[in-house]
Amino acid sequence: MSALWTEPVASFQGRHVKLAPCRMDPKPVQKPHVPIIVGGHAPRSLRRAAELGNGWYGFALTPELTAGVLANLDRALAAAGRSRAGFEIVVTPQQASPETLGAFADLGVDRLVVQLGSQRADAVERRLPELERLARAAS
Repeated sequence: MSALWTEPVASFQGRHVKLAPCRMDPKPVQKPHVPIIVGGHAPRSLRRAAELGNGWYGFALTPELTAGVLANLDRALAAAGRSRAGFEIVVTPQQASPETLGAFADLGVDRLVVQLGSQRADAVERRLPELERLARAAS
């Protein structure tokens, strides 16, 4: 994907994928390309994020679980010769409250993605006051 996003003509030959020379336009606005955020909590997922990603995404986590995963991620980043500097940490919390916002921020989480629980407009609309309180607490 990085080659498609950054080169006029790209090709790829890998173990599972072969891409003949081709073009992909339009190119992303972000430079050098769209951030690659890698998800997963398994050791291999964390190594993949550290070696190839611009960030890491964790789903359905508490601050306590996040702390443990981030310790493992920090070890993976160090093994890859990297640190969290310029590396984005994104988490969807199990529960979002003004208290957990601070706990996640203290851990170095850059962005929380609040789970809405439903995609139906009426269900999302009922959650808007709660989301507004969270947004105010975060600012």
